Amino acid sequence: MMGNVQNIPQNVFITIGAGVLFFIILYKFFPSFFLKVHKPIFFTIGILSLSLGYVGILIPGLPTTVFILIAAWAFSKCSTRFTIYLENHKIFGSIIMNWKLYRGLSRRAKKIAIVTIIPTFLLTIYIAFNLIGDLIFGFFGIALCTWLATRPEPPIQAD
Repeated sequence: MMGNVQNIPQNVFITIGAGVLFFIILYKFFPSFFLKVHKPIFFTIGILSLSLGYVGILIPGLPTTVFILIAAWAFSKCSTRFTIYLENHKIFGSIIMNWKLYRGLSRRAKKIAIVTIIPTFLLTIYIAFNLIGDLIFGFFGIALCTWLATRPEPPIQAD
């Protein structure tokens, strides 16, 4: 069954890729200009990631933890206020501090992520791809679960 992935306009992927490439070129070849424009760019990345993280709480399969970590990273580049907000957040604070200090995730966060990833990836494979896409996506899912399972378990635990 093929369907959903092919319905996404190719322009979306081209636009995102071009934006990332432009950002890298600015950083590498025009550092003085990059320093002038980086705060709004990182702030936008942070707000979008934080928004997707909140949506991920309600929608199974949307990775909350990853988006919250991206938001924390982006805000650390541009906004002390938002960085402090996330580090002291009741739900996300311990996840961010675990990653920041130990590059690890709590056992509970790992279990939730893996238990969510497996059915989501299997459903996506069933619905969206041909055999080659299934193999690539399946390999990515296995690699992601393996990577998550092998992260250290830090002493800071969620309440």
